[in-house]
This record gives sequence, C-alpha cells and structure tokens, in this order.
Amino acid sequence: MTIAVFLFSCNEEKAKDYSTLSENEKKELADWYHKSSDYFLQPSELYRTYKDSALKVQPNNVDLLQRLSYSYKKVGEHIKAMEILNRAVEIDIANGNSGALEYRAWTLLYYYKDYEGTIRDVDQIEKITGSAYNSCWGEPCGFHKGQALYKLENFEQAIETFEKVNAEEEKLGFDTNDNHLIFFYIGRSYTELKNYEMAIKYYRKSLASVEKFPEAYYQLGLVYKKLNQKAKADKNFKLAKTNIKYSMGEPYVERIDEVFPFMIDKEIGK
Repeated sequence: MTIAVFLFSCNEEKAKDYSTLSENEKKELADWYHKSSDYFLQPSELYRTYKDSALKVQPNNVDLLQRLSYSYKKVGEHIKAMEILNRAVEIDIANGNSGALEYRAWTLLYYYKDYEGTIRDVDQIEKITGSAYNSCWGEPCGFHKGQALYKLENFEQAIETFEKVNAEEEKLGFDTNDNHLIFFYIGRSYTELKNYEMAIKYYRKSLASVEKFPEAYYQLGLVYKKLNQKAKADKNFKLAKTNIKYSMGEPYVERIDEVFPFMIDKEIGK
C-alpha cells in the first residue's frame, strides 16, 4: 500500500501541467492511473482516487467516466454517479457514439426506475445508430423500452415494442423461440389488458423456451384463477413453487416481476 501511494504521489508531481504532455504521454499516464486503480476494490475511495487522476489527464475518456460512475453507484452516491455518467453520455453523443447512452438506459431502467428516461434514451440510441436493433448492456435496447412501457401501463405499445424486437432478431437470424423474457412480458401486458387467452399463449411460449420458469407458472396460475379454473391455477402455483430456485433474480437488481415463495404460498393457501 505504501509503495502504491508513493508511486501515485511521484507520478502526480511529474505531471502537474498535463498540457505540456503529448497525446501519447497523456494516454500512457492515464493508463497507468487506470490500471493502478484495479489494485483496489471498486467501491473503495482509493479506486476512485486513481480513476479521478486518470480523468485529470484525459477528462473526456468515456470509458473511464463510466467506470468511475459505476464505483460511485456501488457505494450509494447516486447523484455523483449520475453526474459523471451524464457527462460521459454528452461526450459520447457529441462524438456520434451511443455506448454510454446504452449503459445509461440500462441503469435508468433497473437501478432508478426512471421509465420515461429509459424510453428517451432508447429512442435516441436508434437515431444515433440508424438501427432499430441495438444492445444495451447485454440485452436488446428495445427489450428495455418495452419493460419501461409496461411499467408505465402503456401495455399495447409495450407489446408492439417487444414484437418489434423479435422481428428484428429474426432478420438477424436469431432463434426468437429462446426469448422467454420477451414472451413473458408480452404475456404480462396481455394480462393487464384482460386478454387472458393471449396471455396464456405467451406464458406457454415462454415456458416452451425455459421449462423451469417459476414467474411464468405463477402468472399462469393467476390467470387461471381469474378464469375460475381452480385446478389449473393450483397446478401452476405448485409448479412455480417446485421451480422457485430458478427465479429470475439477478446479482445486481431484481427483475420487475420476480416471484418469491411467500407469494406462491399465499395463493396455494387460498
């Protein structure tokens, strides 16, 4: 630790006036600070100190800004995290890129429940890329937009958006039968529209993709309950309980419709 701090002090002293450095020298120094930060845990203050130093050398480095933003988010300093991320987005958009915007759309949906912001960002991503299909942090951006519309109770538009994702993936040669979450949220949207026949159809399509999907069984049970088909409702609630360990929890955020054992037990008890 002493050696790391000593090196940090020495390098900072040598480069007080970063304007005197060449672009290659700036990159080399920023990379040194960036790599040095990895010796510390991401939520730690030392991690952010090194990232800050790298950004003093390269203030418009979008990748570094995103990483620093994530560190602030992990320690609960969300205002600071979003200030930094918004700066990254502004720089990226000015350069005609959408990478930081894609990360922000994912963040606004799952972390901050800013559904209007998610939709705004996804629409802007499509304008920048000129493509109807883009990836936001490992998932289709349109899937994020569809979830946001669903949460805003714009169910018909949500269905259209989910179907558009499937259509675009088919054009790209993907097997859309694997899109169990898209089918699930189409089913959720049809449920809210009280179109139970279509809801059942899409929950079953979801289960055809992932057989051990407790959320789909649980929602099917609720639909059959609304239709006064008790035997089918109970069967699906029991299947949800049997497969509960496969619930769609995530390491960082909970899915919007994650089901928990107490919810299933409550329905079985009834």
